[in-house]
Parts: sequence; C-alpha cells; structure tokens
Amino acid sequence: MLNQRHQIAQSIANELLPAEQDVDQAIVRNARLTIAVVEGRKAARLPLDAGQEGLNLVAHANARLVEARGYLASAHVAFRKTQSEVGLDCFNYGDVEECPPPSGRAIVAAVRAA
Repeated sequence: MLNQRHQIAQSIANELLPAEQDVDQAIVRNARLTIAVVEGRKAARLPLDAGQEGLNLVAHANARLVEARGYLASAHVAFRKTQSEVGLDCFNYGDVEECPPPSGRAIVAAVRAA
C-alpha cells in the first residue's frame, strides 16, 4: 500500500512541478509581450491609444496567470499536507526549493483584490 501511495505521489509531483514552472514562464513571456506592445507603439510613433484594447486584454491575461500561480502554490501546500497525512513524509518528490509556505493562499487573495 505504501509503495502504491509513493508511486501515485510521484506521478502527481511529476506534473505539479512542471506546471509551476510553466506558469512562471507564461508570466515572463506575457510581460515581454506587454513591453513589446508599449515599445512598438512608441517606436512607430503611434498615438497613446493605439493597441490599447489589446494591451488591456494582455494585462487581464497576466492577472489571471498570476492568480493561477497562487492557486498552484496553494495546491502544492495542500499536497504536502496530504503527503504527511498518508505517511509519505520520508519521501522527497523533486522540489528544487522549499515548498511554498501555507501563506501561499494570501497570494490568491491579493490578486483577487487587485
């Protein structure tokens, strides 16, 4: 039974960690897109409102990506709690850094308030 739980936990970690990395990368790429839109408008000497609708949508997308990042951090904390509850504390599932603290939930609340 412990072996099966360990294998299941490993399969979850194999998906969770890349998902966390992917959302971080998406935030970075979206930030670069924002910069490209603003700098492109300036370089083309277009009026300030040129591309504004698209820029607004990019900004909203970035806010949702940051919100998703907070949810993933909270999920990570929840999975760590489950790991302990099912007796798998002695295993490490590939975290490169310390697991997010339980306060990761505050990130989601802060993004919602924004």
